[in-house]
Amino acid sequence: CKRDIKLYPKRVIVGSEVFCEDVYAYARYSENHPAILGSFVWTGIDYLGEVALGAIEYREYAPTFDKGVGWLTSSCGSLDITGTPTAEMAYLRVAYGISPIGIGVVPLPSGDKSHSRSAWRMTPAKQSWAWEGCEGRKITVEVYSRGATAALYLNGALLAKKRVKRGDCRTIFKTRYEPGTLEAVSYDAAGNEIARTSLVSAEKDTKLTLVPEKTQISADGLCYVRAMYTDAKGTVKVTRRGDITIKVEGGQLMGFGSGCPYNKRGFLTDVSDTYYGETLAVIKPASDAVSIEVSDGTYSAKTVVKVV
Repeated sequence: CKRDIKLYPKRVIVGSEVFCEDVYAYARYSENHPAILGSFVWTGIDYLGEVALGAIEYREYAPTFDKGVGWLTSSCGSLDITGTPTAEMAYLRVAYGISPIGIGVVPLPSGDKSHSRSAWRMTPAKQSWAWEGCEGRKITVEVYSRGATAALYLNGALLAKKRVKRGDCRTIFKTRYEPGTLEAVSYDAAGNEIARTSLVSAEKDTKLTLVPEKTQISADGLCYVRAMYTDAKGTVKVTRRGDITIKVEGGQLMGFGSGCPYNKRGFLTDVSDTYYGETLAVIKPASDAVSIEVSDGTYSAKTVVKVV
């Protein structure tokens, strides 16, 4: 980019396929160089094909890494293929100046460590502090901010305060998981608070929750319904995992699956494994109401979406 500005001073420049971890530096550089219009990160949402291009996956979700049968998606989206925002989305919102602060938490595996890494994926972090069953284990927290310093608090107690590295907006903290409220605060060079944000853990109760994208859709539209393990307040339990069976009345199930890049079942069955606590159904309406029921054999849930 610096080279092109010198070589072509009368041209305008846009980054069309920028690595996520380079976005902040690119955005700051473009603030002082009007010829740079901005950048597009690769990529906004995950997609089928180029399998495992950006995958940073634990073996409990992807037992093999041969990129063969079972690998469906690229795994390098700021949104996974079901539309769930990853922590990279929080990072990008800060890097582009849309949000003042964000938090990402690197998952704790229940089995073997992760495998693979590529420049197309900055971090496997999730926007969650609901790591049930991981109490006392070491955990990595990423705070995204444009301030001079960033601080991390757990249940009101200061864990650490660090200077934000120049040329980046990501600060790494190490701690141990403890249920409650994780809070990040950004400060300017004078020590004044700029912004704060928080994540909360889930309560002990567990249920299956169905959340339609819309409670009412048009007859020629599609119904998107998310099935999640949550507590009574709706906080997703990311360590809960199960095979969810779905039944649909008044519509046709077009697809059912999670954001996991490795999925041997595919998206065309009525059973889906959850990925970090959730999965998604896509339904084409065929009557004036679509009834959806899900069950894992222990928990169940029902919902109805009106069709107009």
